[in-house]
Amino acid sequence: MAHLSKSDFKVAHTCGTKLWYKKHGYPTTNDQNEYMNMLADGGFMFGKLAMLLFPEGIEVTGSVFEAIARTEELLANNKNIILFEPAISVNNQLVRVDVLVKTGNEIKVIEVKSKSFDSVKMLQDRNYWFNPKYDFKPYIEDIAFQTKVVREKFPNSEIKSFLMMPDTSTTSQFDDLINQFQIVDIPPTPNSKYRNVDVLFTGSANLLQNVRDAYNNDNLFVKLIPMDEQVAHVMNEVAHTAAIFVASVVNDVKIITPLSCNCKSCEYTLTDQNHPESGFNTCWGALANVEPHILSLGQLGNVNKKTLNNEKRAAGELGCIDDLIQQGRVSLNDIPVEVVTSANGTPYYNDRPLYQLTKNEEFILPGLKGEMGIVEYPLNFIDFETNQNCIPLHENMRPYENIIFQWSCHTIKEPGAKPIHSEWLNTTDRFPNIAFVESLKNQLGLEGTFLTWSAYENTQLKAVHGYLEELNNPAFEQVKNWLYRVVKFHDDDVTKLLDMHDLAKKYYFHPIMGGRTSIKVALPAVLNATNSNVIRTWLEEENLYGVDDNGVIINPYKLLPTPAITVGGERIVIREGGGAMSAYNDMLYGINKDNQEVKALYEGALKKYCKLDTLSMVCIWQHWMEILN
Repeated sequence: MAHLSKSDFKVAHTCGTKLWYKKHGYPTTNDQNEYMNMLADGGFMFGKLAMLLFPEGIEVTGSVFEAIARTEELLANNKNIILFEPAISVNNQLVRVDVLVKTGNEIKVIEVKSKSFDSVKMLQDRNYWFNPKYDFKPYIEDIAFQTKVVREKFPNSEIKSFLMMPDTSTTSQFDDLINQFQIVDIPPTPNSKYRNVDVLFTGSANLLQNVRDAYNNDNLFVKLIPMDEQVAHVMNEVAHTAAIFVASVVNDVKIITPLSCNCKSCEYTLTDQNHPESGFNTCWGALANVEPHILSLGQLGNVNKKTLNNEKRAAGELGCIDDLIQQGRVSLNDIPVEVVTSANGTPYYNDRPLYQLTKNEEFILPGLKGEMGIVEYPLNFIDFETNQNCIPLHENMRPYENIIFQWSCHTIKEPGAKPIHSEWLNTTDRFPNIAFVESLKNQLGLEGTFLTWSAYENTQLKAVHGYLEELNNPAFEQVKNWLYRVVKFHDDDVTKLLDMHDLAKKYYFHPIMGGRTSIKVALPAVLNATNSNVIRTWLEEENLYGVDDNGVIINPYKLLPTPAITVGGERIVIREGGGAMSAYNDMLYGINKDNQEVKALYEGALKKYCKLDTLSMVCIWQHWMEILN
């Protein structure tokens, strides 16, 4: 029987056309390694923790049809019952509710989300749940759809809606709680792309009871949030769109969504044996292959909305980019220059969109030389890797409190000297932030300039300083004083830190970078512009220099070695921050936490990735120096 599931509704709500692609099995970028994605956001362990808070709960398992039958049987024969993942099917709709609590005629529909909220801000902001900067609306629409289906199934019952989420304003009173969860492997089913996992609670019965008591007394960082008011606010819209989506599924008819700049984030960009053309290319047709493409414009969404005031937006008028797309004008060359400048003709967004439209060669603006000239040797190029756990690591920590687990540094002691590498990586289960800063302090001291590729490193060091202030332990006085002399606390502070990313945004452009300025696009741009044998030698020594069959220099990040680790049906690749975070989580808390061989492979891959980040900064700095000199 054709049905609209909860996941179908979520996908369709972002774009109706995607519903047809999903139902027809088109591959997506979201399919890649679901285990690692879930591990990164803590969804596995938080979901298990939520189940443990309902000791009388019964998990509904089996095939879809078995789960539907079992759910109906349990609800019909029990006045009071708690179910995990019950299958509710009605009117060609199907939802698997995370937690369903039936008490007489009342049914609570509880959606468990590892996304955090802040209960203090919630009380301060009347529009908290619909404030765009918090991005809760998709979650409200999700629980609203489930509520709608349950109401249709049980029209005579009182249905109430809830979200269960971690509260970042609440600290944990439990030490080492996260290590009481063990992720175990489950062999994949014949029709599954990836392996499944289960989560076991290995802690004591006494600890579990204390956690439940804290939850029942509203002292746990896990909160049950009534959402009836918010659900009512969106229910008419949800009911309307759900009816359209159900008709699409039942009749197997594709919903045609107008092409727009929103297509830039489309996940249906892959092909496979059954789908030689991606969903994106199916929608865009010949327009998908235009070069340079309009969707590559930097600040695309902001530029699109630039010409719309509130009145025009309310009237449903198209933004300037969407209007061009509707006309079939999808080349960057079709965008009028005035669209990427302010009302008085002054460029904005660090000029990146304007440069994309008007410049076709590398250039450096005059201000760069002056800002580079203020550095003091030794130059220390540093990069950090961080992690956030949904379940706090230790007592008095908050959900998603930052953990800084790695640094890399390349040091140039004097002009013309070869960079020297140093590094630190935490590999044990502990709160590493103090040890991290102590090791960094011992390596850097207070000499020279510390260079980063964002303000992120300063933010993390500032947070550790604040933590040490609260701790007020004399044993860490030297570390705290070092941080005080390094960290930029206010915008006008003069510190030892220099943000190279800020310099790139202000002064450096290469056509390969387009509208982006991340180090992973700046490095390939520099390599395609430079003739420096020094830079080439540095990369060759790390086996990170290569040229493709067309003579184009390969992005060194694509040359990072792939360790022989296969998780979730896929080989692990650590080439960006999210991958590093997932690898660290698997190494310390995941399936492989007790596998010393795999942990050693993770360590090597993490070190190689972070090392490339700081070596990239050195290469870019060297290129700038060679041009300016």
